[in-house]
Amino acid sequence: MRILLVQPAPFEAGRLGLENMIWLSEPVALTAVAGAVSDHEVTILDMRLEDPTVLPETLRTLRPDIVGTTSMTTDCYQAKAVLYMARRALPDVLTVVGGHHPTLSPEEFREPYVDVIVRGEGELAFAALAQAWARRDRVAFADISGVIWQEQPGVWRENGKRSQTPSLDTLPRPASHLVAHYRRHYFFFAAQPLASIFTSRGCSFDCNFCAIWEFYERKTRYLSASAIADELERTPERFVFFLDDNFLTHRQRLEELVLELKRRNIRKFWFTQGRADFVADHPDLIARLVEVGLVGLLSGYETNSDEGLEALRKRSKVDKNRRAAEILRSHGVWTTGIFMARPEFDEADFQDLYDGINAIGASAPLVTILTPLPGTELFRATRDRLLTEDRRLFDLLHPLLPTKLPRAEFYRQFVSKEQRTRAGMNKSLRPSVLLKQWRALAWALPNLPRFLWRRHLYKRAHYDVASYLRSEEGMLASSGPGPAEDVQ
Repeated sequence: MRILLVQPAPFEAGRLGLENMIWLSEPVALTAVAGAVSDHEVTILDMRLEDPTVLPETLRTLRPDIVGTTSMTTDCYQAKAVLYMARRALPDVLTVVGGHHPTLSPEEFREPYVDVIVRGEGELAFAALAQAWARRDRVAFADISGVIWQEQPGVWRENGKRSQTPSLDTLPRPASHLVAHYRRHYFFFAAQPLASIFTSRGCSFDCNFCAIWEFYERKTRYLSASAIADELERTPERFVFFLDDNFLTHRQRLEELVLELKRRNIRKFWFTQGRADFVADHPDLIARLVEVGLVGLLSGYETNSDEGLEALRKRSKVDKNRRAAEILRSHGVWTTGIFMARPEFDEADFQDLYDGINAIGASAPLVTILTPLPGTELFRATRDRLLTEDRRLFDLLHPLLPTKLPRAEFYRQFVSKEQRTRAGMNKSLRPSVLLKQWRALAWALPNLPRFLWRRHLYKRAHYDVASYLRSEEGMLASSGPGPAEDVQ
């Protein structure tokens, strides 16, 4: 049986956002699902890297039995457009969608052209769907937990939740070979080509602006150190991103990983995401992780006040953010700190935020705008005040709640202060810091021209007030386009 899995394209080429400018990772959600159906003929299309004509041409020539896609919030319209196009081209194809947004907002995917919505972890549910569809046995869908499906046109059935797999080691290996022809295009800053691996799923913290802990029901599960090392040994790329939502969370596991990587003499340069307070509390362990390849850490510092962190239920302190940045800088680790501007900010608040960013001194501070993402407590608490539910604007770069300042002035403050945030970069570019990671730097240097060009495009979009206003024009009172508009 032929299965086509599609990573949706951005809604609009060149639109505001980090993707294609700062960070582009391989579609690990699709390679994970593909690994669970390895007994079938599986093709993966990454439409972020393909010409738009490739999808209809592939549908015409491949004629798949199943078309599946994944969706985050901002690309949900494009995910639906993929399935709409598949149904138009192949009336008998089974269309399936899964991922973060369908799990937390499944009602948005109850469309005539969508057959199945997979909620939560998708590997085993998708494998069961493929097994049933190979027999064209739609009735068997009733026995597959974790799915919502159309029993007949317009009649939806919702099965019970699927229990999460206790050990990630028991899941099928991701079929990363299916995106081998794309791998040279994946990057994080100047680290390219970049492989991506999940070594855990979930987060045990419950920040009110984040939906990760709700997606995984406040459970965290891990790959063992030996399984992580196995994946790294199979990975040809020198640079790797561990895509865990919070890699720094289980000290014993990390200590075991250090020992395993040293025992096997695995030499990769890797990036990951983790909490700053863990770094501040475990400087000795961070030093050991650096010894086995840690070169970059993305952390959510969020704000520059303890009161602000408490309001977000971050369960940390600003002092720990500062200590974490110092510890990482002492080892030459590239620190990508994420901070939040809030809709209620006035000019003084913006100045205070950027003063705080400079005081912390993260290598590459990324400033976002507090966004009530669907599925979060923040979304449920503020939904009646949202200016729009058009998912294209849920990109962390547009205020969805009324701003204290006029919108144009809000964006002017957001942009002008960001341009003056240079302290972190200046500290990180000191020779004494750079030389601590000279091996990784030497591997990244050939990619510097491409990175600088992407950075130019990023700055041209992100430091232009007009680009923010243009991208939201006509959308603040809209619920988003229909699928027919998406595919034209």
